[in-house]
Amino acid sequence: MSILAPISWDSYGQYDATDLAKLLADGEVSAQELATQAAMAVDMLNPKINGIIEIFADAVADPYQAGMDSNGPFHGVPMMMKDLGSRMKGRQQESGYAWMEQHIAEEDDFLVSNFRRAGFNLIGRTTTPEDGMAAVTETIKFGITRNPWNLDHSSGGSSGGSAASVASGILSVCSASDGGGSIRLPASWNGLIGLKSTRGRLPMPTGVHEASLPSGVEGVVTRTVRDTAAIHDEIHHKPLGTGFMPYPSVQPLLPELAGAARKFRIALSTGNWSRNNNVPAQLIERTQQVAGWLEANGHSVELVDDSAICNFAALFEAYKVGNWITPLGNVIPQMAEALGVVLTPENTSHQTLQLIELSKTISYADVAAAMDTNVMVTRQWGQFWEQGFDLLLTPTMADLCPPVNSEKYALGSPLKFEQFFDHAMDLCRYAMPANETGLPAISLPAGLDSNGCPMGVQFYAPWNQEQDLIHIAGQMEQGTPSWFNCLAPLNVGSL
Repeated sequence: MSILAPISWDSYGQYDATDLAKLLADGEVSAQELATQAAMAVDMLNPKINGIIEIFADAVADPYQAGMDSNGPFHGVPMMMKDLGSRMKGRQQESGYAWMEQHIAEEDDFLVSNFRRAGFNLIGRTTTPEDGMAAVTETIKFGITRNPWNLDHSSGGSSGGSAASVASGILSVCSASDGGGSIRLPASWNGLIGLKSTRGRLPMPTGVHEASLPSGVEGVVTRTVRDTAAIHDEIHHKPLGTGFMPYPSVQPLLPELAGAARKFRIALSTGNWSRNNNVPAQLIERTQQVAGWLEANGHSVELVDDSAICNFAALFEAYKVGNWITPLGNVIPQMAEALGVVLTPENTSHQTLQLIELSKTISYADVAAAMDTNVMVTRQWGQFWEQGFDLLLTPTMADLCPPVNSEKYALGSPLKFEQFFDHAMDLCRYAMPANETGLPAISLPAGLDSNGCPMGVQFYAPWNQEQDLIHIAGQMEQGTPSWFNCLAPLNVGSL
């Protein structure tokens, strides 16, 4: 295979999307050759990680057939779409379900159009759990997606296939989405960069907007900060009338990586955020180590108590009712009915079936109360930022990367739904508040845990201040280079 590949496998795996775009612009490789090499990488590695559902043979053979812009800054760079969220014209999307077949999109969603306008060649789709509802990617139809850092461990969820594909070097970038941490979670467990943008900054899939799906955003997972910044600069375009939070004055992100380093006032929190179980010491210690590095580099870091941020117990309960059980428990049966499908334990996970039953007990008054709580806790976050903090530093996740077949986190778990959801909230305690409040946050690599799997640290910023997240990420990438742009041991070069 290496004889046929236009780029050596070692180089292909190390190049980020910016590197690949330059090779194309310089005429050293063609879009068709790059797509072919990506498809070859799938053939080599996907049998081990199981992160890719489908390669589009026509997009590999003819990268220009679906509207890829040859003038885009990432012209010809191959990437894939997570099989959930924004949809591609003429392509199937199954959203992790065993029963959602022949669900073909009639047109590109706006985010997909942005990717094509940026020059990306969308060559396939990656795995996700049912409707993105789990911290690990394990499904009835597609099986287990594994972590290329340690195949006995999960790649995370719900953007698990995308993260495993980028960590292994199959691709330099993949699409991802985040409704409770699903960009940042797999980014942290795969040694990647995952930016969850401010609510409304990026276009949403056709048929939803910021009110009907307030917790969800889409984006990418990458291995370099410059890719994250440059790609987000290209994909934030929102046509008029799509959503009601347009953010017309979005500040470019890529310029943040040039010029003098800015100094920030940073809050540090490693508390339990109202959850009962403790966070593994490895994660706390690594976050404190990052805080020490920040102080040594001129930033002001102040430890804050959980109570100085918001009422986390109220926030989590509001999220559970308003952003999880109610919308998902109603829309899943509607989708099945539209497709003429009867949901059974053979085609739908135990946890999804339990969620649907539980949603029937939720009243409009319950939903209204959750909305009222959202108003309260979101304002509490506003008051926290008004104290003069620029950023908040936390661990990304509150648990180490788990083994596959985890009873705690997989949708096939036999646990009662309340127990299962409590485990999810424990795990995502630091990530999910960004979804409930619409805040931006970024997960950055922070070395390996005792199982040889990556850990992450997370920065929050006030609304629409992504430029500060990219700026601090760039400083960390330069100051702790051994943590960044790392391929997993199982990668295209290793084979």
